[in-house]
Amino acid sequence: MDIADTTVQGARVIRNVFETSVREVSRLGKWSFLMTRESLGKLSTTPIFGWENQFQLPADYIRIVEFNREDVWDYPKDRFEREGNRLLTNEDVAEIKYIRYESDTTQFDPLFVEALAVYIASKIATVMRQDEALARDLANEFAREKLPTARRIDGTDRKPQQYDIAEGSRFLGSRRISTNG
Repeated sequence: MDIADTTVQGARVIRNVFETSVREVSRLGKWSFLMTRESLGKLSTTPIFGWENQFQLPADYIRIVEFNREDVWDYPKDRFEREGNRLLTNEDVAEIKYIRYESDTTQFDPLFVEALAVYIASKIATVMRQDEALARDLANEFAREKLPTARRIDGTDRKPQQYDIAEGSRFLGSRRISTNG
């Protein structure tokens, strides 16, 4: 089925919810295939109050993951605020890692596609099949099975940050033989 086909009711229904659904599911995970980095451009005007600087967010921005190399996904710090398509902060530089909107579906991770399909199906089940129970079942399947599985497997793609105990150890450093004589 081609969602661009205006003669098919199913295509019209899916087309009406597709982009919004992609954006919603994209916001729900740290999808490695949607992750990107950018150094934001500082705007010449300052915010009216509360912050010293403002930066332009990218047009494909969905959700911030890191701000100036600090993870803010679960617990955003009071270092910035999003206001429309701008990021307000007291910092002079704004480097972000963020989830972007991707319109090219061939770039989607297969598990993301599966979760997205179930999510869309839950949204259109009532319209297409007049079946609210099916819509509820699909929403539950998305929330309890598809989304957590996709996020968990996608999360294993990222390299975990390792702490090197020997790196900062004065004891281990004192045990090394000096080559400087």
